[in-house]
Amino acid sequence: MNYLRFLLSDPRLLSFGFTLNVFIALGQTFYHSLFNADIRAELDLTNGELAAVYGSATIVGSVILLVVGRLIDKVDLRAFAGATTVMVAFGCWFLANVTTPFMLFFAMLAVRFSAQSLWGVCAQVSMARYFDETRGKAAAVANTGYALGYAVFPLIGASLLAVFGWREAWTYTSLAVLIFILPLIALQLWGHGKRHAAYEARLKQLAEADGATAGLQWPLGKVLRDIRFWLIQPSMLAVPSVIFSIQFHQVFLADAKGWSITAFAGGYTVYSLVSLVAMLVSGAMVDRVGSLRLVSISIWPLIPALLVLVFVDHPIGIVLLMMCTGMTFGVGLILFVTIWAEFYGTKHMGAIRSFNVFMNVSVASAVMVLTGWLIDRGTSVAQMAAGGIVVVLLSLLLLYFVRRPRGASAATSVEAN
Repeated sequence: MNYLRFLLSDPRLLSFGFTLNVFIALGQTFYHSLFNADIRAELDLTNGELAAVYGSATIVGSVILLVVGRLIDKVDLRAFAGATTVMVAFGCWFLANVTTPFMLFFAMLAVRFSAQSLWGVCAQVSMARYFDETRGKAAAVANTGYALGYAVFPLIGASLLAVFGWREAWTYTSLAVLIFILPLIALQLWGHGKRHAAYEARLKQLAEADGATAGLQWPLGKVLRDIRFWLIQPSMLAVPSVIFSIQFHQVFLADAKGWSITAFAGGYTVYSLVSLVAMLVSGAMVDRVGSLRLVSISIWPLIPALLVLVFVDHPIGIVLLMMCTGMTFGVGLILFVTIWAEFYGTKHMGAIRSFNVFMNVSVASAVMVLTGWLIDRGTSVAQMAAGGIVVVLLSLLLLYFVRRPRGASAATSVEAN
């Protein structure tokens, strides 16, 4: 009932965040990996070569995001989201028409940068910025779209691939983005100017009432000089690095473990359901106890997930793997939105969030390339999983040196009326 009442507080903005998080799937690793075998066969690429193209395109996109992403702090959200959506449509069309690895690099750059990065920044910044005491719930509601995307897009992608082929699949996707998504987000952001004006007025009022409040609005340069930021980063980076590497190399993983790729793809239903429950529970918890306490809780399930890859060959391992990674991912999605707002405020959230996306994408992409390189050289799944466990344990150790920020739930943003 609390969530139901909250949904009615600003249904348009919440549905905007939800919609973008559903269709972010177009730029996500788990979706692109469905087309890996066909792209490799047609362009004559190895696993490692395709991973290198994909990873390098993603890293370049994250570097560009450092400049472009901070524009959301200055440009009207409606214009930013609209331009991003047009870019997504172009990227999908371009990907459908690649003929060389060189073209593939730029096509993947366009899709990943726009769908995965810029759409993600739009959704996350808008939830963190325009909700305050209910920021956790806002993140949870918006990110249920993520869970839905994970549930339906593997089936959609597999169906499009089977019926039409990979090129036609991306062509039809481009048309759907222009015809359906672009008008929808325009409707969802109708009247946003009034909301943003109220947000700016609230920040000004708080700064005038208490000069200390202004100190909560940290610019990116100051954030990067804060030791807490770097102590938390390894835990936040472990989530995409481990989970996306598993998803990107899912065909190899299923073959190595003797699992059916169909059964593995079906496991994403479990993944999405567990993620959904984890998001809703952690969203409410963040509003009560803050984000920092949940960071260590969020990455603990990665350890049993990786242990499954070391010891379990039975198909039940798919369910266990999806449950553990889904739990981590669900809680992590909330924390990616809330933790930096609690520590550093929301005025410069576009720049801060863009830097974190850069870090997440760069490290996760580098790990995907590394695992592709290790696969090509005969490294076993168990050996790579054991290395992942060591990384997770070290990141947990660093969290013990982080103190919770003073006034973590301070009113640094405003709920829309």
